[in-house]
Amino acid sequence: MDTVPTADARRELAHFLASRRARLTPRDVGLATGRRRRVPGLRREEVAVLANVSETWYTRLEQGQPINASHDVLAAVAQALCLDAHEREYLFMLAESLVHASAAPPAAGDLPASLVTTLDALTFAPAVVYGARWDVRLQNRAYVATFGDIADVPIARGNVVRQVFLDPARRTFFPEWEAVARTLLQSFRVNAGRHVGDPAFAELIAELRAQSADFKAWWDEHDVVRRSIGEKRVNHPVVGELVLDHVAFVLPERPDLTVIVYTAGRSSESERKLRSLLD
Repeated sequence: MDTVPTADARRELAHFLASRRARLTPRDVGLATGRRRRVPGLRREEVAVLANVSETWYTRLEQGQPINASHDVLAAVAQALCLDAHEREYLFMLAESLVHASAAPPAAGDLPASLVTTLDALTFAPAVVYGARWDVRLQNRAYVATFGDIADVPIARGNVVRQVFLDPARRTFFPEWEAVARTLLQSFRVNAGRHVGDPAFAELIAELRAQSADFKAWWDEHDVVRRSIGEKRVNHPVVGELVLDHVAFVLPERPDLTVIVYTAGRSSESERKLRSLLD
């Protein structure tokens, strides 16, 4: 009998595959439309043909039944479903979690002292460290001055996903709130896929689905993304609009931690405003 994490991983894999199949049409993959369809998307037998696997095998995979899948077969399924690089990585990650179901995710520990020192040294660069659930583990002075102290937002309880989806003030703080929220949710889903069956993740997801209609709707879309660079606009209550670039990276020794550093363009208006907050 499957353990809870294994059963949850199979369920997530099944839902993910079904959602990717539903968004495709025969025309998208070069197939004839054929007879009238009762539901949108490709049929399972069509995905099986495109991936060169049996319909029975693919049906069992999508239904979350116990099944072995080699790298080459998963790659063929990914190609048949037109998965992008983020989705392909997510598919392989879920499949890998089933093969190594007994391997527990890394436990959260104390932050390395060198990481604390590094963030303190970034005087004019807002920087933050998140745990696997996007709980704020560390934030430097520049980050607090720019984005506010999450400890002052009771509804967030130290978690940036809660803050973005449940704190109404964040919708005006981020002029492009929907894009910010969607990207955060999609990144959070990647981490949730690594911690399938973890009660802390399950509790947070259930809470957000219950309290945020946007989170519920977008979570059910099963989209995943993991961006390491980007641009973020904020409507700061003191200095007005800031345009910041950001770089995100995971420490090889501590894959449970994500570090994000923000910078403003050299000699830009945003850099001047950022420095005025910190001088």
